[in-house]
Amino acid sequence: MARIPSSGTIPHPILSGMLLDMNETSNPSSIVARESAIEFLARETGTPVDTVKEIYRAEREKLERSARIKTFVPVLAHGRVKSILRRERKRRHGMSAPIGKANNL
Repeated sequence: MARIPSSGTIPHPILSGMLLDMNETSNPSSIVARESAIEFLARETGTPVDTVKEIYRAEREKLERSARIKTFVPVLAHGRVKSILRRERKRRHGMSAPIGKANNL
């Protein structure tokens, strides 16, 4: 069974070895990790960084308002943003999502 470090940080596979502090949103290292994740998504999807930042901010705010446990909000927000950007890229290239799949996150 995997052991979660007592420090409240967990390794984030996308950030190549960086530790992402899930407990402190004001922690400077957390802000740097979030910026790196946003830049990664921007490169991966061919989307401007400012656009990804705005989508990430909006999705994270939605999740934080409704989440009782906030530990994985950044990971969930990352997944939602990635899904949104993929759908948008497919739409731009004329490959619409199958009926019933467009609103699934």
